[in-house]
Amino acid sequence: MKAIRKHFANWKASPRKWEPSYLWAGLLVVLQPTFSRVPRVKIRHDLMTPPIEAEYVKILLDPEFKSSLAAIKGHTCLDFARLANLWNLARLAGPGVFVEVGSFQGGTALHICNAIAHRAAPFYCFDPFEKGGFEKMHDEDKAFEPNDFMHTNFESVVELLSSQPNAKVVQGFFPAAAENLHLEEIAFCHLDVDIYEATRESLEYLAPRLAPRGLIVLDDFDHLSTPGVNRAVADFLVAHPTFVLIPMFPVQAVLVPKSFW
Repeated sequence: MKAIRKHFANWKASPRKWEPSYLWAGLLVVLQPTFSRVPRVKIRHDLMTPPIEAEYVKILLDPEFKSSLAAIKGHTCLDFARLANLWNLARLAGPGVFVEVGSFQGGTALHICNAIAHRAAPFYCFDPFEKGGFEKMHDEDKAFEPNDFMHTNFESVVELLSSQPNAKVVQGFFPAAAENLHLEEIAFCHLDVDIYEATRESLEYLAPRLAPRGLIVLDDFDHLSTPGVNRAVADFLVAHPTFVLIPMFPVQAVLVPKSFW
């Protein structure tokens, strides 16, 4: 029942709640456990028709990418598609500092470091880790509890990244945790904080500090459980019309300053 209440709260809060595709996807999520004769795999297959092309996708055969996937196994919640997007975009970014906000168990932080190993760029990852879940909750963040995402450990993430000489793990809520770091010329940020206030505050901090060819990759954009992320991005774009939003499959987006071109 708790899961159903969360899904209903997300639906009520979403500006897309009456769109047929949004209704259908939400209904499948709620009813799937009820109709146990319809396996989750079949539901996913039906939604992905025609199927996603994978046989000749170059990155899936890249030995460096495959090696990174093996290294982060068990340390990330992201699927292959999102990890591939992160890999390509981190390599596309221009010179500067690399940042991740919302590192959880450190898998994506290590993955980004692996993608840019040839560049020797400074990398910072931020997370409250075991000392805090969500700092500020909003009406649209009803899919979460304040203490969610605490199944992580600062020392464990430091150990995971110990092979990366340019990586620094910072414990605390962003952007306050970056107060004494004087981050400038940010080339790339992976922003994965799930909720409205944290997304909005992070974007406001990052925007004036981006390098000329810098970009921000957002996780959980257009995700049924995280309407707060979409609203935060919408508010940010109103205040910062010099940025362009590019949605990506399955639940990511890129914010790029128009000066990128």
